[in-house]
Amino acid sequence: MKNSALEKWEYREHTRVKHILLGKYLAAWIPILGKYNRRICYFDTFAGRCEYVYEKTGNTIQTGSPLIALKIADKLSGYFSKLICFFIEKDKDNFKNLENVVEREKSNIKNWGKIEIIKENDEFANVADEIFQYLENEKSILAPSFFFLDPFGFSGIPFRIITKVLSNPKTEVFFTFMVRDIARFIELPELEDTFNNLFGTNSWKSILTSPQKPEIALINLYREQLHKVANVKYSWAFRVCSSEKVETLYYLIHATNNLKGHSIMKDIMFKQSAQGNFAYLGPQDITARSQMKLFDINSIEDLEKYLMERFKGETIAYGKIQEEVCIPWYLEPPYADRHYRQALRELEREKMVRINRVTSKTPRGLSKHDEITFPRGNPVAVDFLSSIPKLAIKPKNYYKEYQQLDGNKETLVSRVGDGSIITRFDKTPPAIKQTNVVCPHFLELKWAYGCPFDCAWCYLKGTFRFRPSGMKPVIKDYEKVELHTRRFLSEVTTPEILNTGEIADSLMWENSSKPFSKFIIPIFEEQNRHKVLFVTKSDNIKNLLEINPHNQVIMSFSLNADEVAKRWERGAPSVDRRIEAGRKLSQAGYEVRIRIDPIVPVLDWRSHYTNLIKQIFTNFVPARITLGSLRGLQSTINGATDKSWREYLKENSNWGKKVEFNTRYEMYATLISQLKEKYNYKEVALCKETLAMWAKLGMDYRKIKCNCVW
Repeated sequence: MKNSALEKWEYREHTRVKHILLGKYLAAWIPILGKYNRRICYFDTFAGRCEYVYEKTGNTIQTGSPLIALKIADKLSGYFSKLICFFIEKDKDNFKNLENVVEREKSNIKNWGKIEIIKENDEFANVADEIFQYLENEKSILAPSFFFLDPFGFSGIPFRIITKVLSNPKTEVFFTFMVRDIARFIELPELEDTFNNLFGTNSWKSILTSPQKPEIALINLYREQLHKVANVKYSWAFRVCSSEKVETLYYLIHATNNLKGHSIMKDIMFKQSAQGNFAYLGPQDITARSQMKLFDINSIEDLEKYLMERFKGETIAYGKIQEEVCIPWYLEPPYADRHYRQALRELEREKMVRINRVTSKTPRGLSKHDEITFPRGNPVAVDFLSSIPKLAIKPKNYYKEYQQLDGNKETLVSRVGDGSIITRFDKTPPAIKQTNVVCPHFLELKWAYGCPFDCAWCYLKGTFRFRPSGMKPVIKDYEKVELHTRRFLSEVTTPEILNTGEIADSLMWENSSKPFSKFIIPIFEEQNRHKVLFVTKSDNIKNLLEINPHNQVIMSFSLNADEVAKRWERGAPSVDRRIEAGRKLSQAGYEVRIRIDPIVPVLDWRSHYTNLIKQIFTNFVPARITLGSLRGLQSTINGATDKSWREYLKENSNWGKKVEFNTRYEMYATLISQLKEKYNYKEVALCKETLAMWAKLGMDYRKIKCNCVW
């Protein structure tokens, strides 16, 4: 399809959001830069056409980045002597439309005398060097410059050009990074040179095997290149989703060497995100705006904690705080200037900090020269800062060498502190014999123990059989959980998934005054290396649907055939309700995995479990499916009240008793075949299964991608 085809120029909501960000920033940028510079330049390097088809009515409307820039410049012409606009467009039809519409708009622009337009019907990459030469020749009068790079694809902007653009410290870039398309085509060998040019490195190849979500790994690599290679000081990314569903289309990246510009753009992006998460989330934004839930006050409390710890014992100017929180770029907190001001004023009100107003003209004002003194300790006790003094005695991360499934050895965290919160599940020894089970050693985040449901075969019945309260849920000290978690996240460089559902149902505390999801997810969202895994039979997802962002979260639902669940999974929501919860979370942008475990060879099991597969795929496509058959440690069998399921266990392994081998093989083979043939689905692994079973199914256990790992 040609780039000038009208189907490509439908004016959708995500395009409108992009234009709003551009327009608002230009409205701030022009007065600031024009005030101190006779001439300023605006470069629209993929200018496109200036007519769109409005998606709701089908009518043609005149808009687009060139017109937005011209109209704003006309209104703000008093701030500059000359604005030079470079409009560059490769497609001949689009270029012709651009010329025609701009010509028609001349009668509506009152200050043409101050605006100069230079148009090029060519690829930006082809004319870039000429532009740079022009800028160098006229450098004294043409700086600063703003580049808007909005390509249809990802092949038109080599990184060498980005580096050249940003070599002028007074230049800024607002760039559409087509992450969805890049992730879609990144494995094609014929595009290797294209991606090398795009990123300015071949490091993108590591993303093919990276444990991170592809879009996160890609955007992080590009921003890393901006800072390390192009030497830009500040960058920020705004996620843009489809108007129809929560699916990332692209990121809008702003890169600048000017702290004020960085702060202004972050504030604009924040205002444009309905949920206070620097993103346009499509259909979710409509709901969020109707509820007027722009920012959770708990987020300000988190920022207060961060500032108290980051600048503990320092006296520092507010402007210096703004600079330091941006370094390093990948740890910059997701807050705008307004939030820092609000947090500091609140800390001052609570007598937690002292502010010496050097230049502020009002008692509650805050200027960049005003000095904030942060105490070394916590002289005034307030609830939301009560954990800060304890941070002085940080738990230690302990490491140990582990043999991996592929035979290699790797040094990994074995526990944090006393191991009561974070510890590695390493109870299964390396599989040597054919009857040994395969299980990768994963990390547990033991925030609680117990479960409100009454599944007959639950191994917790054996684990907790000597506790007076049995399986009754018990929640651990949140302050200790946070302390240990933050210690792990801040120091451990090897990406890990922390499983919160090994000795508890991850969603069992969601109806409390402080639900676990709203407590733990924001902590993980402060970084992008490690993820938190929720494992559940619950359908209580109300809080999860309100949490954004949730890029570092994996949801896993344990499912079973309806006949089996009704008989032995007492107290748990119906299978239909669990699948519906999975569908909603998947639609909301969560990574959702499924555990079909334990599979039980009841009468007519083929029909029951193939129906379950159909139910799942009718609603959504899981990111991963892990299959497990009925098994039981002797302690589990001893602790069970209903032992009727015990009759299906015929075989021994190093993880208790199992269903007879051939029956297990038939169950697995049936479901795997259905997934592959009917749904072309291959993201399947086995849980606590023997070497012999992996071999019989022709599956490589050394490449395991089961529920609890990357």
